Amino acid sequence: MLGMSLRDQITELVEALIIDRGLEPGDKLPSEREMCEMWGLNRVTLRNALKRLADYGVVKSKVGLGTFVAEPKMVRNLQDTKGFSQAVTEAGHVPSHRVVCSELTEANKFVVRHLRVMLASPVLVLKRVNLLDGSPVSIETSWINVRNCDGIEKHDFSVESVYQTLENVYGIIATMGSEKIDVTKIDDEEAELLGVEVGASAYFQSGLIQDQDGKPLEYFKCVVLPEHLTFATEMRSVERPKRTR
Repeated sequence: MLGMSLRDQITELVEALIIDRGLEPGDKLPSEREMCEMWGLNRVTLRNALKRLADYGVVKSKVGLGTFVAEPKMVRNLQDTKGFSQAVTEAGHVPSHRVVCSELTEANKFVVRHLRVMLASPVLVLKRVNLLDGSPVSIETSWINVRNCDGIEKHDFSVESVYQTLENVYGIIATMGSEKIDVTKIDDEEAELLGVEVGASAYFQSGLIQDQDGKPLEYFKCVVLPEHLTFATEMRSVERPKRTR
């Protein structure tokens, strides 16, 4: 097709094949040899296209088994303040967590800058691997202002929701926030925790959550695997000013 790269043309062919054959998530695609013969391709070109589709979450390759239609990605709305557990549960999936670090500490200059608390104020540092239906999908590190949260360090956040604990036990509600999204490469520690290769592409989120009084509650950083999660936002029309004659 005019203006399209060969890789993009092949990705369209594969997607059309999935639709035409009515393949569902978990169904196997024809072998690489069969697809190369169908479209007169070499394997290197086909594999480049399949890798692009895997990055998009359309297909999933399994070593020694072949290429399969991937399960649909979960979509997270950037305009809500739902925690991971709530968002995943409402999407019909099962959330779980592995706690890497949960420590009550004193605010240093880094925390003071982001949470706008006094130096040495109590802060909970929580680092968890978030799992979606048993598969690791992200690593989230949070610095939470826990000045009025006596005993919060005793909670087991491998099974408890942070936001629900804050609301139900301490009356603190996460109501608004701001965040940024970028792309990054997985480092050695992240690769081990997520079970992926070093250098794999990932989303990088960082942001600030405020409580019902507009005070900084949580600063977070999160590395997210794009194979399982994607993000969406709502586009709204902008009211144009009326012209005056």
